[in-house]
Order: sequence, then structure tokens, then C-alpha cells
Amino acid sequence: MNNHTKQHRLEALAQSHGLTMVFITLAITLNLLIIAYWLFSLEPRLTTQAQTQANTLAQAHAGILAKSLSAEPKFISHELEQAMDSILLVRDPATWTPEIHRIELEIDFTLIDTKPDTPELAQGAVKCTDCFISEIPLFHEKRQILVGIARFYAGREFLDTLISDIQQKLWWSGAISMLFIGFAWIVIESFLRKLSKSKSNLQSIIDAVADPLYVFSTERELILQNHAASELSTSGVGIDDEEFQKYIIPSKEMSENVIQNDRPVKSIHKIPQSQGRFRRMELQASPLSDGDNNSTGIVVTYRDITEHLEVLDELQNKKHQLQQLAEKDTLTELPNRFMFNSLLEQAVARADRNQTMLALLFLDLDRFKEVNDSLGHDAGDQLLGITAKRLLKAVRSGDVVSRLSGDEFVILLEDIRRPEDATSVAQHIIETVRQIVTLHGKRLHPSVSIGISLFPNDGMDGKLLLQNADTAMYRAKRRSRNNYQLYDPSMTLLVQERLNTISELQSAVEEDGFVILYQPQYELHTKKLIGVEALLRWNRPGRGLVSASQFLDLAEDVGLAFPIGQWVLRNVCNQIRRWRDSSLIPPPIAVNISASEILHEDFFNR
Repeated sequence: MNNHTKQHRLEALAQSHGLTMVFITLAITLNLLIIAYWLFSLEPRLTTQAQTQANTLAQAHAGILAKSLSAEPKFISHELEQAMDSILLVRDPATWTPEIHRIELEIDFTLIDTKPDTPELAQGAVKCTDCFISEIPLFHEKRQILVGIARFYAGREFLDTLISDIQQKLWWSGAISMLFIGFAWIVIESFLRKLSKSKSNLQSIIDAVADPLYVFSTERELILQNHAASELSTSGVGIDDEEFQKYIIPSKEMSENVIQNDRPVKSIHKIPQSQGRFRRMELQASPLSDGDNNSTGIVVTYRDITEHLEVLDELQNKKHQLQQLAEKDTLTELPNRFMFNSLLEQAVARADRNQTMLALLFLDLDRFKEVNDSLGHDAGDQLLGITAKRLLKAVRSGDVVSRLSGDEFVILLEDIRRPEDATSVAQHIIETVRQIVTLHGKRLHPSVSIGISLFPNDGMDGKLLLQNADTAMYRAKRRSRNNYQLYDPSMTLLVQERLNTISELQSAVEEDGFVILYQPQYELHTKKLIGVEALLRWNRPGRGLVSASQFLDLAEDVGLAFPIGQWVLRNVCNQIRRWRDSSLIPPPIAVNISASEILHEDFFNR
């Protein structure tokens, strides 16, 4: 167990204990709040409300007694007794107990010109514990004078029942709250454990990476590093840790570039060692995003390329030396690219000095790859040798014929008077190369596509002439092959547009710059939906949605058809899953797949 794993486990344990204390404190606080609410707020309010209800009830009953006082003087005592009896018989429907337990009357009978049978009127329970006592003045209804006081003793049974019911509900509320808090603690504790396990697994995964790996925040603060990164910082490079951090942290400009452009950036860093030596490290900074494509940090990996670069430098030096020595193509014995470039620059200098015209013919064998694939590379080499001999026979003895690479040849024509001279030679070459060739028993009709550039019309130096002739040759290939094309400046614009399109297409593949439209398919007679067709569109910046027919041929040429096709299949499957998750049953979906995708070696493995 390394130090990183121990540290992560200690952090997880601390988080778990801290979370437990938080939930215990929350539970205690919640119960204290419930108790305080009952003691200082709810119970006093209930008692006050009960007293108010008792007073209201007493006033209503006092009205009954007041009517009895308005009876005939000799019947007043009898009426009062009957009224009190009737009041005492009224019961609370909730508790089925008497609403009034005792009634006491204090009446000045002299004010109503009568004499009671008893000096004090009182009925009901002799003793009423914890009753609500309400004293209500009694007025004579006819004379409108105060004649006495009625004292009512209302029972607390309904209040005690209400308090008991509320206490029980508060108890259950507290219990449910405790259960909810306990459940929340279990859920969060489980989540934190899983999160801690995921973090530990992540650390184990990045520790398995052999190269040093760092994860920085968007503010360039170190968040995570693997074991190789720790060893790099303690590998005895001869500088302290603070100074070492300056060399591994990506620069501010690089961080902003990675985050803004949302694509990886590479650079070479030199990390000092002892004795003035340096380790050359290849740094790759890649954006780190969340599920919503919001940048959350930068992942930086280092690879020690010191020995690799030393070997590479040595190979480059040897390669340069070999290029200086080797001026002939070993297969055709024609001048190679290095020698031809030298001859071309000399010819341009002569033409410029003598104010003459020269032509550069760029040739490419048509469908040469098919010969290699079907008959083998030996047959391809034979065809190249035969083509080289035919080219030498088709031009003047002083003209230069060179093989640049693969199936590409160039011919340098000096001292021509007009462009028609170059086109005449090009036509003669096409006819010469077109003669039948027998390879491995197969009769072939080879052909070439030729691009022509002229000095000084199409360029003042050899490099530009070669580039423009190459551009014209590709135009000839796109036309119909087995023809020639003179260079025109508009061709460069077309080539640049093609390159821009390729670049934007590659960015679209990397950044999900495509959308899928679903075209419904209906049965004509029943008008029933029988399926949909997934149609690919490129959301090209500044040009809107572009039909697949306008870019798939180019994608085939540059090898992007397969990743685009995989993107389509993946997104169609995701859409089907989303429809099914929404309880929708999608119809059969047709997806267009090119032959090159099916023939791709990884098509059935994904």
C-alpha cells in the first residue's frame, strides 16, 4: 500500500466521522427545537385558546340564565334551577363529558322584587379540579339592570385530549424526523464510501500509468498526481521541490490555450538535473471536462524523451549525410528528390538569367495502388522501372526526368518557347506510357495524370513551381485521369479550400460537430409510419447544416469515413435508448454505411 492510498483512506475515515457527528448534532437539535416549541409556544397558546372558548361558552349559557330572570317573580327560582340543570346536561361530543361541571349564581333578588327559595343558587359537582372558571354578569332582560353574577366551571377534558393528541403527533413527527435523518445519513454515508472507493480506484488507475501524470485545476493548482509523478519530484534532480514545481506546472498561456480551444497541446520541457544536465520531457496538456462539457481542470502527462531525442538527432544527422551522398533513386536509377531540387534551382537561375521559359511536368501513375494490392509490390516495382524508361524515351536527351517518391515523377523542360511546347510533350508522354504492359501474366494499360507549371508565369522559384505543378496534377486526376492540366491560380484556391475543409472536418470529428436528422418513412396506402432514416448533417461553422453528399467523398479520401460512421452509429443507438427510456417504441431505423466502413478491420469489433 503506497502513501497515496493510505492518505486517501485516512481522509475517507475523517469524512465519515465528521458526517456522523453532523447528523447526531442535527438530530439532537431537531428534538430540542420540538420540545422548546411545545413548552414555550404551543402549550401556552392552547391553554389560552381553551380559556377563551370556555368564556364564550359561559356567555352563551349566561344568556339562558338571564331569560329565566325575566319570568314571573314567583317562578324565577324554579326557572333558574331548570336552566342550570339543562346547561349541566350538555356534553362535549368529542369526549362525551359535561361541558359545564358546576354553576354558581349570586343574584340580588331585591332588584327583581322577589325572594329566592334558597339564599344561594348552585348546582353541579361540588369539587372541580383544574376547571376553567368564567364569571359572567347577569342582566335583567326587561329592566336592563345588573342583577347578579353567574360563575361557570368548565372542564379541561377536551383540552387534555387535544394536548395528548398533539403530543402524540409531535412525538411521531420527531420519530419520523429521526428516521429520515438516519436514512439520509445512511444514504450519504454510502455515497461517500462509494465516492471514496471511486477516488481510490482512480488513484490506482493513474498509478498504473508509467508516465508522470498530474491533474491541475483551472487555476493551475495541483489536485492529483500518480506514483510516477511523485517519483519524478523525488528523483534527485538537484533542485528543491518548490523550484521543481515551476518546471512541471503548465504555463498560464498553455492552460488558457487548452481550456479555450478545448484540445490537447504538446510541448517540450527541459527539467534541470545536477551537474548542469537537462532531462527533456514531452508535456501533453489535455482539457478535463464534466458531463456538461464545462472545463474543470487540465490533465498533464510527461514522457521522458531525452534518449529518444538523442537517438533521433543522431539519425537525422546520418539521414542528412546519406541524402547528401545518395543522388540516385535505387529502383529506377533516375535522379532522386534531393538531386532534382538542386537541378531545378540551377535551371530556374539560368532561365531567369537568360529570360527564357521552362516547364515543370509533375506525373503520377493512375491506380498504381491497385497494381500493388492485386499483383504485389514486385509488379509495382517493375511498372515503375518500365515507366521510367518510357519517360526517358519520350523527352529530349537534355531534359531531366526524376522520381520523387512512390509513383510520382517530375520532368524538367528547359528552353521552351511557348506553353504549347510543354502540352505537346505531355500528350506524347501520355500516349507513350499508355502502351500495353504485361506483368505476372496480366496485360495492363498504365496511364498518368500530369500537371504543368511554367516559369516565370507560375512561380519564380523551384519550390513554388513544384507545388503548383503538383496542384495541377491533382486537378487532372479529379477530371478523369490520363490527361494533363496547365496550372491556373484558381487551382490553389481550390486546394486551399480543400485543405480548410479537411481541417474543419477533422475538428468536427473530434468535437462532435455533426447532427443527425431523422426522416420518416410512410407506407403509401395506409400512411402508417414504417421506419425512419438517419441522415447525417455537418454543422459547419458559418455555413449551417451541410449535406453528407457534399463531404463524404472527401472524408473517404482522407480516411475520416470510418470515425464519422462510428459517430453516426453510436448516436443513433443513444437516441434509441433515450426514446425507450421515455416509454417510446421507435420504428426501424435505417443507417447508411459505406463499403469502406464495412471493410474496415475494426468495424465488427466495436
